[in-house]
Amino acid sequence: MNSRGFTLIELVMVLVILSILAAFALPRMATTDTTVGAQADRLARDLRHAQAMAMNQGRTLNFDIQAPASYRVTSSGTTVTDPATMGAFQITLDNGVTVAGTDTDFDSLGRPASAGTLLAAPRIFTLSGTSRTATVTLSAVTGFVSVSP
Repeated sequence: MNSRGFTLIELVMVLVILSILAAFALPRMATTDTTVGAQADRLARDLRHAQAMAMNQGRTLNFDIQAPASYRVTSSGTTVTDPATMGAFQITLDNGVTVAGTDTDFDSLGRPASAGTLLAAPRIFTLSGTSRTATVTLSAVTGFVSVSP
């Protein structure tokens, strides 16, 4: 007899193996863990974008941290329009993630500054969720942005 197909035992074993793998994979996909990292990446991109906007527009822009859970880019106290979205450049963080940091200016050359003076030390922005934190570092003088888990 030449039979083709799977036996019931083989199907049950495959389901057991898939269940074990799912039990380990699902906790790692929790929204609080991935959300903090994803929002830290977004903050880093937004810092770079604000820096590029300041250089492109030839004016000083302020990256304004509005604790606990939002930030915006302003010019003379007014929220600027993001040319990429044509909407106000104001971001609210999701899922209970909070941000802490110091407001930072970008001059017309894209250099990070504070009250008209170039930064002498890096600025650190800390994002916190229920079980995880991430830091975004803005280097002094160069404005290089890095994210650490």
